[in-house]
Amino acid sequence: MVAAVAAGALTAVGGTAQAAVDGCSTFIGDGNRGYAHCSRGFGTYRVKAQCDSPKYPYSITVYGAWKTRKSIGDTPVSWVDGDKYACHLVKTSLDVR
Repeated sequence: MVAAVAAGALTAVGGTAQAAVDGCSTFIGDGNRGYAHCSRGFGTYRVKAQCDSPKYPYSITVYGAWKTRKSIGDTPVSWVDGDKYACHLVKTSLDVR
């Protein structure tokens, strides 16, 4: 299952433009891990994932570590392991601050 998210905008703040992260994607990879990375813009982001219990009827939201893209060519990856929470990742998205 692959989910892609693009998040990016130019926002005027105090008369100057600030670029947010852009060219972002999220996905679920082998080993029940969710990933997020952004290839353009600058800012801080993390992977957010819906994680469903294989035994009980519940779903929780789990998050990877915050990552900051600071320079061109820098593409840090945020990841989260569903096994750590004893659940199965079913959907990923991007959380930006």
